[in-house]
Amino acid sequence: QTYKDFELIIMDDGSTDDTEEVIKSYTDSRIKYFKMERNSYYCHAANCGLAKCSGDYVAFMNSDDAWLPDKLQKQLEFMENHPEYGACFTNVSLMDEEGHDVTDKYPDVIEAFDTRFDSQKEYLYAFLESGNVLCHPSALIRKNILDQVGGFNLMYSQVADLDLWIRIITVAPIYVLQERLIRFRWKTAKNDQISSMTTANTIRTFNEQVMVIRDMIERMTDEQFTEFFGDKFKNKQSKTHLEIEFEKAFFLAKCIGEAPDLKILGIYKMEQVLRMPGAMETLNNHFGMRIHEVYEWNKENMYNEPWLIAKLHEEHMEAVKELRADYENSSSWKITAPLRKIMSKKR
Repeated sequence: QTYKDFELIIMDDGSTDDTEEVIKSYTDSRIKYFKMERNSYYCHAANCGLAKCSGDYVAFMNSDDAWLPDKLQKQLEFMENHPEYGACFTNVSLMDEEGHDVTDKYPDVIEAFDTRFDSQKEYLYAFLESGNVLCHPSALIRKNILDQVGGFNLMYSQVADLDLWIRIITVAPIYVLQERLIRFRWKTAKNDQISSMTTANTIRTFNEQVMVIRDMIERMTDEQFTEFFGDKFKNKQSKTHLEIEFEKAFFLAKCIGEAPDLKILGIYKMEQVLRMPGAMETLNNHFGMRIHEVYEWNKENMYNEPWLIAKLHEEHMEAVKELRADYENSSSWKITAPLRKIMSKKR
């Protein structure tokens, strides 16, 4: 890096190759190496590393990505000149397993990472509607902001970075430098990509996003929720704590971007709000609703979300098509009973 005054904290998350020997072959005093007893996945290892950071800023680096030489210098210059920002990200280029540039092959990925918004509110809406639009190893974050919002949530394996970005943006604005200062490894073999959209990961990602959104809304003060989501209020005149709690319930019932009819979050929140003193009067008089309308929410299945069922059905049918194509193109006529049954149903 052109900026030299940094410490490189390496968390070896239970590697089984020659990582330790390679790292110890360097004599640079800026390198601080810590070996975990066993693999514990990214969040725990990263949190252990964060506890050892002594600088004013923290940047993240995965073992298979790369920074351009002036990455830190350009981000630090921006952050030092703009103390109001809590974090700075950059645009990225993509490389495959062999290090070849594949940026042009994945325009949708690049478009997502190139997206930039001007306000905290716009980023929060983007996260709700589109998921993560920030590249994790491009981040440079003020250490005092991380101390304020906390590290990675150990519950999440798919969207831990999204959860952290939301917590940061809730308390401070962020900025994305419009330069490709990161070479982000994009594995072309889907089965090797941690975030590949297998059926299991599709379900887990959706479940984690639901929890992240719930926690985001619950953490917000009345003032924050009004600032960020007041234009979505059922009653634009809502001001009291009880009225804002109702607004949170209404918002949670509709806020999942790809699943607008998922009401489980709103139902849980509404049940909590209805226990509060004066709830029925506020529901009737301030929102013009009868309790019977809330009861209508429970007529839908809370857990078998229609979007998810459709998604799983779509993936299943794609798998069937691939199996059938493989069968029809095969020189062998041997076919298993389960596959014959599936193909029979398909026909």
